[in-house]
This record gives sequence, structure tokens and C-alpha cells, in this order.
Amino acid sequence: MKKTLLLVLISLVGLGQARAQVGRPDTLRIIGLDEVVISANRVQERKADIPQQIDVLRATQIRLQNPMNTAEALVNTGQVFVQKSQFGGGSPVLRGFEANKILLVVDGVRLNNAIYRAGHLQNILSTDANSVERIEILSGAGSVIYGTDALGGVISILTKNPKLADSAATGPRVHTSNLLRYGTAAHEKTLHTDLSLGWQKIGLFTSITASDFDDLRKGRRGYQSFPGFGDNLRYVERQDGKDVVVENDNPNIQRQSGYRQLDILQKVLYQPSAGQQHTLNLQYSTTSDVPRYDRLQTYRNGALRYAEWSYGPQQRFFASYQYQYSRPTRFFDMVRFTPAVQQVAESRLVRDFGKDLRNENLEDVRIGSVNLDLFKEIGRHELRYGAEATHNRVESVGRQANILTGQTTLIATRYPNGSTYATTGAYASHRWEITPRLILSDGLRFSAVRLRANFNPEFFKSSVLNSDQSSSSLNGNLGLVWMLPAGFRVSGLLSTGFRNPNLDDVGKTFEQNNGTLIVPNPNLKPEQIFYREAEVSNTLPGKLHVAVTGFYSTLTAAVVVRPFTMPDGQTTTVYNGQTFATVANTNTGRARIYGLSGRLNGAIGPRFTGQASVTYTKGRDLSTDVPLDHIPPLHGRGAISYQHRKLTAEASVLFNGRKGVAEYSPSGEDNLIQNTPVGALGWQTFNLRTTYQITQNWSIQSGLENILDQSYRPFASGINASGRNFYLAVRFER
Repeated sequence: MKKTLLLVLISLVGLGQARAQVGRPDTLRIIGLDEVVISANRVQERKADIPQQIDVLRATQIRLQNPMNTAEALVNTGQVFVQKSQFGGGSPVLRGFEANKILLVVDGVRLNNAIYRAGHLQNILSTDANSVERIEILSGAGSVIYGTDALGGVISILTKNPKLADSAATGPRVHTSNLLRYGTAAHEKTLHTDLSLGWQKIGLFTSITASDFDDLRKGRRGYQSFPGFGDNLRYVERQDGKDVVVENDNPNIQRQSGYRQLDILQKVLYQPSAGQQHTLNLQYSTTSDVPRYDRLQTYRNGALRYAEWSYGPQQRFFASYQYQYSRPTRFFDMVRFTPAVQQVAESRLVRDFGKDLRNENLEDVRIGSVNLDLFKEIGRHELRYGAEATHNRVESVGRQANILTGQTTLIATRYPNGSTYATTGAYASHRWEITPRLILSDGLRFSAVRLRANFNPEFFKSSVLNSDQSSSSLNGNLGLVWMLPAGFRVSGLLSTGFRNPNLDDVGKTFEQNNGTLIVPNPNLKPEQIFYREAEVSNTLPGKLHVAVTGFYSTLTAAVVVRPFTMPDGQTTTVYNGQTFATVANTNTGRARIYGLSGRLNGAIGPRFTGQASVTYTKGRDLSTDVPLDHIPPLHGRGAISYQHRKLTAEASVLFNGRKGVAEYSPSGEDNLIQNTPVGALGWQTFNLRTTYQITQNWSIQSGLENILDQSYRPFASGINASGRNFYLAVRFER
């Protein structure tokens, strides 16, 4: 780790003598505080005016880095830690929060639903990195604008829009982008095409991406202290109607980890006048079965336990209509109205080795939502206000299927079938430009949540019958930005937030990796957070931007997994024919999370730019004096980019520190049993990416990731990361 940090510092030592860049392409542009962002208050505003850390990942950066999926795009920022239980996964961590404590938003609509779990989520993979215009990462509590779930922050994904023709154009404006990519570590094959057709008032945008990933190869260069860690020695195959354990002829190939994915996006834009805009947004994402690699490598009594453990096809359908009107009136200068519907289908398919019976849990979630956002400027005051309502209905089926005869019988459902989960909220935020150098921000939101669930005690003993929860929350924030001479800026923020327990918290029944069973607990209360943030930054336009941010969160009624006594007084229960010790999500008294984040972005001479970021986080459950889960080790990134004529290149290092056993939470969420006996080991990878513009329309991209072929497993993950990966991509744009 010391060597890695030294390399980052050496690579950026020339930043103090950086010179201004003129006419540089966007890929290497030094982004300062004048950049416009949307996520903080759901309307466009200068980043400099916002007293909260916001990081932006633009389409040009995604294009240069050419990630396999959106989760990998976040990893490559160095500012977001991502956990994986399987190759087809990716669970972002912000400010020490993960999964349902981070809000995912796509084109202004929340993706989080009633069954977003507290453990690890792969739902961000249902967004296609090739159709993304920009990703805005709002770190820290965002409940005032977004309501429940935004404890750790908001990841707002904005997809590409059609481009309309100029008023003088005689024909449509046409743009197409096509990509063919191959990667060696998983024999990845990705094909992407998109087409934008724009007339003066009507525009169409279509995007299609299909990917095929074979089993992932991990690195060959392992840790000397733990030789063979992460090796895949054997796996299970079905041969001649029987389960057979097969010795792996190449232990670096993580057998039964590959999957396929298809993403489709269709937008229709109608702009009848300069102040009006209608947008129809349709999205569909689906996968093949996604093997749960960590479970397939689970041993019991010295033998592989499972013959099958996979997520069935993960499907997401999204449809929204957005109307935007931008003409000054007495009550608003801009109004945006966004109704949306979503349908999410997911399943879990589990079969023990040597058994013909497969347990199948299938979930179908249907979500309706509506957002209303308004903006009004009055002198030196800016007012943003609006309302949101969502409604979730969850259909949950449990069945046991005989893979030989096809016969099925009912078993315990993962969630109470027919449950509903609804949220409503209204917010107002205000910004006062006291002077051109001093800006005050404040806001309030009132939220109400209702959850109804009927439990079926037929399949395991419990006196829990139903849950009918209602809760409300009033949250606020107060921030100050002070612009100082010589490009210095100081900001501070105080904010409160909440997360109401959803159906996954209250009503889930699920067997954990450590052999315990999570059971329903209908008595959960909302989590509350008091968040503080302070930042000092300096910007030299076109030359350098450096920022250091400190954050401190205090949680009350934090939801954590703890041993649980059932309503009948028992601490064990029988589930699907097996006896388990029971645990449940419970409210703990108090917890705290704090840390530091540093970012640096600067120009080095006329053709080079440098970037660096590092994040340090600590968290502790104060009621029991144990570490909190989901707290990643020190992590970050350093990079040098080069551009000259037709060539763009980037050399980078990604690094993670070590996390010892004593720093792990006792909840089991961080998968200590999937890591080494001393915890998660530190690691670093060195990477090189290039793009060469052959002609105006054709370009070729190549990259070498994890150049030293390091074998490593990121903290809390259940699968080793990719080994050395060479990729080659051809693009055609017109």
C-alpha cells in the first residue's frame, strides 16, 4: 500500500507547475466548480453553489475507460467502492452505506423499491453504461430532496437524449454510434448500437447493447502469505442425469460465473416550442441466469453443498413520461412533471448437491410513481419545491420443483405475498446569494411511508401474522458556501435524513452464508441520520482543482442484523426442513460513521492531465461497541492522461487498503468467511487504456487492465476480481 500511495504522489508531482489548456477535448478537460449538475436539487445549477460533495462521471470518461458495465464505471472513478458476490453483480458503497441505504435514480425516477435489500445489490447493472450521458454521485444524506433511502447518498444516472435539428436544417439530424468489444479475462463479447434521429420538433433515440461473458479468470499472481487463495479447485456439473464434482483443470478460471445481458433504451422527444418539452422514456433490461458464485463455492462437511445457486433472469421494465415547461410565471420559472411505471422480476434458484428438488423463489414488483418539481428565481433567492409519491406491490412465490418430473409443491415465500409499500413527500429548498461570495442553502421535506404485509406462518413456526406500519419524518438541511480569494472555497453542511424499513427489512426470510436464518421482524422503526460535511477546495481555472472533504454521520435506530428471539420465545426455527438459529434486522441504539475524502485534478504541461482520489471511512455501532458492516477499507485511484492529435491514453492505479478481522462487523454481511483468515488484504492494480481515431468516423480502443495479473478479492466480496484483461474495441460513429 505504501508503494501504491508513493506512485500516486510521484505521478502527480508536476501539478503545481500546471499550465492552462486551450481547446482540449472534453476527455481531458479540467473540471472545476463551474460545471452544471442536476442531482443536488433536481434542477440545473452550478456545482460551486452546492455545499455538498458531488462527483460527475461524464460520457466521454466512460467512453475512454470502456467498462464492462455501470458498476465497473463507478469502480474506475476510484471514489466509489463496489462489492461483488458474483461476476454479474456490483453493489456501490457511499459514505459507509450500501444497498438500500443508497438511492439509485434514473432520469429523475427512483429505482429503489420495496425489496431492495440491506445486504448487497446488483440492480445498478440493469442500467447500460453505453447509453449513459452522465452519472452524478451525491455523497452524504440526500433525504430533503429525495426522501427515504438516501442515507449514504444518491447515484443519479442520466441517459442520452435525441438531438434535434437546427431551425434552418432541411433534413433530420442523424447520429449513430456503434461498438464491438472483446475482452480476454472472461472472453467478453459486447455489441452496442445506438441511433439518434432529430427533426426540428421531434427526436428519436434508440440504444441496444448485448453482452456475453464466460467464466471470469482471476489473476495468477497470488499473495505469498495465502497461496492458492481464491483458487477454484472443483465445481459441480450435471452429467447423465447426476450431479458430479469435477476437478478444475485451471484453478484460476472461476467456473460457473459467466452470464449474458441485453439492454434496450427508446426515447421519443417532442418539443413544440422553445419552452415546452415532452419525453417518452422506455427501458428494458434482462439477463440469463446469473450464478451466485460465492454460494456455489460453499462447502459443508468438506464437500460442495450446492449443485445450483443462481439468480434467475433479472428483468427491469421502465416507462416514464416527462413534461417540462420553462416560461416565467408568478409561481415558477420551470415546472417538470414525471409519472413513471416500473416492473422488476427476479428469482432465486437453489438445489443441493445430489438432490432432484430445486427451491425456487420468484418475486415480481410493480411500481408506480409521480414527481413534480418546480423552480422559481426571485432576485438573489432561488426556490425549488415539489412533491413525490410512489406505490409498490410485491408478488412473491415459493415453490419446489422436481427437475426430473417437473412436479412442483409450494414452499415458504421470501416475502409476504401481496404486500404493498407506499411513500409520499413534499419538499422545498431555498438558496440565498447573500453576496457573490457567500451563499446560504436550506431546505425542508415532509415524508410519509405506509407498509402492509400479511405473513404466512405455514412454512415455519411463528406467531407473526401481519404488519401494518405507518411513519412520517420531517427532515431539513442547512449549508453555507464561502468563496475566498485566489480560488479557495470553504463549504459546510448540516443535514438530517431517514430510511423507512421496507419489505425486505421487515418481512424477509432468507438463509445466510453463515448458516443462520433471517426471519421477519415487523417491529422495525425508521433509521434516522444527522449528517455533517465540511470541505476546503482550491481551483485554478483550467489548471488545477483540489478538494478535501470531511464527513461525520450519527445514526439512531440503525438497522443491523442481530440474534433474534421469535415471538414464541424460540431462538431456532425449522425452515424448508432444516433447523436454523434465527437472526433478524433490529434497531440498534446509536452508530457513527466518519471519514475523509480527497480529490485532485490538474493539467501537466500541454498534453497531460493527472487525477487522484482517496477515501477513508470508519464506522461503529455504539450501542454494542462493535464495528458496523459495509465500511470499506481505504481506497482510491491515481491516473495520468495524455492526448495528442488522434491518440488518447491513460495510465492508472486502483488501490485498496487492508481490513483486519477485528474491523469486521459480527453481522456476517461483510462475508468474512469468504476472505482470508486475517480479513481482506490490500491490493493495487495498474492499468493502461488507449483510444486512436483512425478516421473521422472510425476509432479503435484497447486496454490492459490489472497488468501485473494480481489475484485479489475486494472487501466483502465473494468472487475474485478479474486477472489481467486485454480488451480491444472498434467504434464507428457518424
